[in-house]
Amino acid sequence: MATAGIIAAVAFASLCAATIRPQAPAQKSSPKWPIVPASLFAFNGVDTIGAVHVQHLHVEIKSDRSLEDRDPANASVELPADSPAWKSLQIAFIPQTNGTLARFGGLDLTIKAGHVWFTKDGNQLDIAPIHDRALNDIQLVKHLDYLLAYVNGERANQTITPTSALLPLQVGLDTWKGTIVGVAGYARELTGDEVVANQHGAKALSKGLFGDTRTVTVEADLEAITLVPEPDSIAPNRSALVAEEYTIVTIVSGRMSALKPGLKIRVFRWGIRDGAVTDLAKAKVGDHANMVIQPLSADKKYEKEVQVDTLDSDINALYFVDVTPSTK
Repeated sequence: MATAGIIAAVAFASLCAATIRPQAPAQKSSPKWPIVPASLFAFNGVDTIGAVHVQHLHVEIKSDRSLEDRDPANASVELPADSPAWKSLQIAFIPQTNGTLARFGGLDLTIKAGHVWFTKDGNQLDIAPIHDRALNDIQLVKHLDYLLAYVNGERANQTITPTSALLPLQVGLDTWKGTIVGVAGYARELTGDEVVANQHGAKALSKGLFGDTRTVTVEADLEAITLVPEPDSIAPNRSALVAEEYTIVTIVSGRMSALKPGLKIRVFRWGIRDGAVTDLAKAKVGDHANMVIQPLSADKKYEKEVQVDTLDSDINALYFVDVTPSTK
């Protein structure tokens, strides 16, 4: 049995606490982005709600741009024609569909078939492959009269010359769906090293926005149970966690990369508290539950508790613990 590592479960017959190797929870931090301070504008979705102005940058949050309807940094971005001209531009994004990601200078920056393309006068130029439904970082640097493109830190072989001024700028057009993680503009040419530094900053920002949360709220159906023992059988202990198997129906809130609807998980829930049997003893297969869970190994205190588990052995099973706040 495992959750982010191998854990030991306690058999029903032994009724003693398992040996668990807990993992320390990740420390929360606010990632710096962009790494190179933006001289014109910078937007990311961490603190932005509704329509705001970041210097000359107009940001409009649109709920229909949500990636799986649960991410905070969904936006369309517009830079008016009377704004200061940019010479370097960074767009960090997570694509969900094909379409036009950005438009400026008579050019469309288009996502299609797992690649990013420039469209100019109806002709398409393949720039580079990108990651599907994962973070991508595109940075454009105007050098002389043409644009250099860097995709996920690598300089593309293709360059392109805009047919008009680089303003107005639009990012996140209606033909494209996805998540805009950040947009930044500069009045000068970025160096190759600065481009790479900004790419790393985008990764840190994306991880902060879309990385795993400590807990996840799920709706799940009960598939298999462990019978709750009599309180006398665990004496001198007065509380016991009991393992049940669930199938996730939906993820209500939070993010955990290992979890998705349809996945079977095992959840330790309190079967005995303070010497008394809980309502878990009334549970039956088919019951529906809404609960807040976290990996069993995420908190060391649970290794001190009696864990009762008679479910079929499965070394690949993911084990969690119910940490739903008490309503009493």
